[in-house]
Amino acid sequence: LEYGEIEDLIAEYNATVRSNEVALAKFKRDYGRTNTEVSDKYRENAEEILNNLDDPDPSDPTYIAKLSSVATARATAQNLLSSADSTLEDANIIRLGYEQSEKTLAQSATTNMISYRSSQVAIDVAEGNLELANIALDMANAKLNAGTGTNIDVLSAKEKVINAQNALTKAISDNNTVLKKLQVMTGWSYNATPNVGDIPTPDMNRVFDPSADLQKALVNNYTLRINEKKLENASADSDKQSLKLTIEDNKKNIATALAVAAQNIASAKESYNYANSFANLQETNMAIANQRFSLGMISKLELDTQKVTTENAKRALEQSRYAINQAIANYDWALKGLASTS
Repeated sequence: LEYGEIEDLIAEYNATVRSNEVALAKFKRDYGRTNTEVSDKYRENAEEILNNLDDPDPSDPTYIAKLSSVATARATAQNLLSSADSTLEDANIIRLGYEQSEKTLAQSATTNMISYRSSQVAIDVAEGNLELANIALDMANAKLNAGTGTNIDVLSAKEKVINAQNALTKAISDNNTVLKKLQVMTGWSYNATPNVGDIPTPDMNRVFDPSADLQKALVNNYTLRINEKKLENASADSDKQSLKLTIEDNKKNIATALAVAAQNIASAKESYNYANSFANLQETNMAIANQRFSLGMISKLELDTQKVTTENAKRALEQSRYAINQAIANYDWALKGLASTS
């Protein structure tokens, strides 16, 4: 399962996408393609219901039940006639809605794949924290035996070990959960064991200019396109006015969403730079610890503590890289038509 294949896998194998394709074909068969055809079909269905209604015989033992059925049928017909006059739908709007659903599923699968890789690192971090907790427990026991520690210190260290074990268990569970979501969304069975590829290294030199990219985000935005199509279909002045206001609001919110997405990328890069500096610092500390240990200045437990701390700093750096991947993906999905309009 490769990162670059997600959209194609969703399009080809996702159950919701397959169902939506069938539903769209059925809509076209049942109601036609244009707004006029849809409206006429609603009216035709209403008239068919009304033409087939017969008032029940009062002497019929099931008179009350039949009278209720007639009333329900009349109400259904009236609702259809009302829909015929007010509907803004057509096959193109239905198609856009289903395409939006497909892209949203692909966006979610992308997020799940990044989360899966990041949560794998989280397992390593949890394992490192458990190792640190056990080292601290060993130190507490050593001090107790040397008469420089207390039972309370040992009990506190044991509690931290238990908490670290629970955190590791949760990290493993979270990783498994997100994997199952990912594989089912992309067409794999729940019990499958797909080989999940890595996430490409983000392009740190790519420029993100929301002002320059806004037109693309507007042209592709599904909610905006649907509302613009509804405006084309609208005949009532109230509908037209309402949709015009909605469309203007959509455009403002898309611009804001794109700007926020760009800011989130910048923030993710700052966090990455900080994590990189911290990892480099811990590498330096590790080298110093090795020297001090060789001179007998620190214990093996202290050396092991610095080793795990250094490894966890590297893992945090890797997780910050995945955070950049996620921020960039969010920006790109906004350009592909999924920028928030509210």
